[in-house]
Amino acid sequence: MDVIEWLQVHWVEILYVIVAVLAALFIGKLLAMAVRRALIERVSKPVADNIVKLIYYSLVVLAVVMALVSLGVDITGAVMAGGFAGIVIGFAAQASVSNVISGLFLLFEKPFKIGDFIHVGDIVGAVAEIGVLSTTIVTWDGVKVRIPSSELFNSSFKNYSASCVRLVRVGVQISYSASIDEAINAILSKLREQWYILEEPQPVVLAKEFASDGVTLEVRAWTPGSTWFILYSNLAKLVKDALDEAGIEIPFPQRVVWFASPLKVEEPGDLP
Repeated sequence: MDVIEWLQVHWVEILYVIVAVLAALFIGKLLAMAVRRALIERVSKPVADNIVKLIYYSLVVLAVVMALVSLGVDITGAVMAGGFAGIVIGFAAQASVSNVISGLFLLFEKPFKIGDFIHVGDIVGAVAEIGVLSTTIVTWDGVKVRIPSSELFNSSFKNYSASCVRLVRVGVQISYSASIDEAINAILSKLREQWYILEEPQPVVLAKEFASDGVTLEVRAWTPGSTWFILYSNLAKLVKDALDEAGIEIPFPQRVVWFASPLKVEEPGDLP
């Protein structure tokens, strides 16, 4: 049977293959666009592009395989060879596969986003890039740290930016001669003047304990998650400014020396 006769006999199957491939291309484009829109706000553009390409080409390959099967092409050998190669590659790249799977779970779970401050192990910093294989964090001192997705997915971490409000507290001492009520009122008045400190929950100043050098006060203030670092870096200064303006002393460390019996002071005539 020559080519023309074969085409005349199998023109229906050939038309089916063409329609199947075109449909796969069309559906792949639509699905790629939907996935891109879903990921564009969660991950960086390169990562979203790679995921879209993976989904698109997977659909195209699947459509081609189905088309070949419909034409009666035996692809058993190719499937077996591909399966064996996949097993070999899988064993050689277990860590990468684990990172990819964990990265996909993180992308859809969205426990953090770019710009969030997170704490993973002993690493604290801002999320700079979210990838399938890893996430990049920029620490407080500007160092970029790459954390594999599997390690991040299987560990506990804190997201400091996810909370709507955050609490910051600081301790301070005032002298025993100072008025506790006056100190509390001065600090609260200063805190209420700051735009980034919330009125609800309202700031609180507590007389916590009697220390060796004075009365210890604990100052607590709440702020939105986006301005947490501003309050964290300014609260101690605000407390000191409030006490200085009120004329209340923050005492230096003091020690009282007590002798069991008076010291004998020798007169000049007693000297040998």
